Amino acid sequence: MSKILRIALAIAFIIVFYTGELVGIMFDYQGINVVPTPTWILLLFATCAANVASAFWISRADPPRNLAFWGLFLKVCFLPIFLADFYIFVLMRSWFPPSPEVSPLGFFLIAPYVVLSCPLMIVSSCYGFAAIDRARDEQLISPERARKYKWGLALPIADLVAAIWLYARLRRLDGTAPTCTPDDDPLSPAHTTPQPVADIDDILATRPAQTRRAIPHPWPTVLPLAASLCFIIASYAGGPVTMIFPPPYPTLRIDVWFLVMFVCALATIVSADAFKGAHNPKTLALWCLVFKLALLPFFLTMTLIVLVLGSYFFAPRGLIFVTFIMLPLLLLGTYCIMRVTSSHGSAAISRARNQRLVCRETANKLQRGLATPIADLISSIRLYALLRRLDDASETTTSETL
Repeated sequence: MSKILRIALAIAFIIVFYTGELVGIMFDYQGINVVPTPTWILLLFATCAANVASAFWISRADPPRNLAFWGLFLKVCFLPIFLADFYIFVLMRSWFPPSPEVSPLGFFLIAPYVVLSCPLMIVSSCYGFAAIDRARDEQLISPERARKYKWGLALPIADLVAAIWLYARLRRLDGTAPTCTPDDDPLSPAHTTPQPVADIDDILATRPAQTRRAIPHPWPTVLPLAASLCFIIASYAGGPVTMIFPPPYPTLRIDVWFLVMFVCALATIVSADAFKGAHNPKTLALWCLVFKLALLPFFLTMTLIVLVLGSYFFAPRGLIFVTFIMLPLLLLGTYCIMRVTSSHGSAAISRARNQRLVCRETANKLQRGLATPIADLISSIRLYALLRRLDDASETTTSETL
C-alpha cells in the first residue's frame, strides 16, 4: 500500500505543478485548461505536504533504493523548470546590470521564480533524505558519507548530482554479487574456462511446473522486442530528425512525439528488466547491440544538430540565450535515449554477474561504458563478444565432458 501511495503522490505533485497558471504562462500553454493561481497554490502546498509525509513517515519502511529513485525521478521531471528559471535569471542579469537604481527592480522580478523553485528542490530532496537515513540505519553507507549526501541534496544545482550518485550507490549495493578473484575474471589472462553458477532464475526454471507460476512462452520474447521496435519507430517518426530530414511518410507533432517516446521508453526499460530472467546474457547483449545499431543514424543526426547549435555560441548576443536553453535540453534528451538503448545491455550484465560469468569489477566497467555517450556502442560490442566467447567455451567444455 505504501508503494502505491508513494507513486500516486509523486505523480500527483508533478501533474499539479505543471497544470498551474503561472507555469502555463512560463511555457506558453495553448489549448490547455490551467488551474487558477489561488487553487493551484492550495493544491501545490497540499501535494508538497503529502509527499513530505510519504517520504518520512508513510514510506519509511521501504527500501532506501526505492526512496532514492523517486527523489531522482522528481528532480529529473522538474529539470525543465530549473533550466527555465536559470535562463530567466541570466536574462534578468543582462537586462538589469548591478547598480543601486535597477538592482531592486531586478530582484523583484527574479524573486517569484526563485520562490517557485524552492518547494520543488525541497520536496524532491525529502525522498533522498529519507533514503540516506534508512541506508545509514541499515549500515549501507557510513555516517560521514551520509552527511556528504545530505549537504549535496541541500544545495541548488548540486542536488541533482547528489541524487544521481546516491541512487547509483544504493542500486550498486542492492545488487552486489560475491567478489571474485582475478582468476574468475573472463578478461584476465589467467582465466581458462567459465564457471557459471545458477542464480535464482535458473533455480526457478528447474522446479516442477506445479510449484512455480507458469509464464506464457512467447511473452518474455515478444514484449521486450515489441517495446524496443516501437521505440525505434517513434524515434524516426517525429522530433528533431524529421525537422532536419523531412520524410515522405506522416510524422508526429512535437508534443505528441514527446509523449509517445516517454511511453515507449518506459515500456522498453520495464520489459527489459522484468523478463531478463527468461533469456541468457548473450541474447540480451545481442538485442542491445542491434538496438544501438538501429538508432545509430538518429544519434548521428543529433550530433550534427548539436554541432550546428554549438556554433551559435560565437554568434551575436541575442542567439546565445536561445542556444543556452536549447543545447542542454537537446543533450539531455539524447542522453536519455542512449540510456534506453542500453537497457538490454544492463540486464545482460546483471544476469551474467549473478551467474558469475563476469566479475563484479568487469561488470562495473561495462556498465560505465554503457552509460557513457559514444563509448556505449563500443561497450555493447565488447559485451556481446565477451558473452559469446564465454558461451562457446562453456559449450566446448560440456561437449568434451560428455
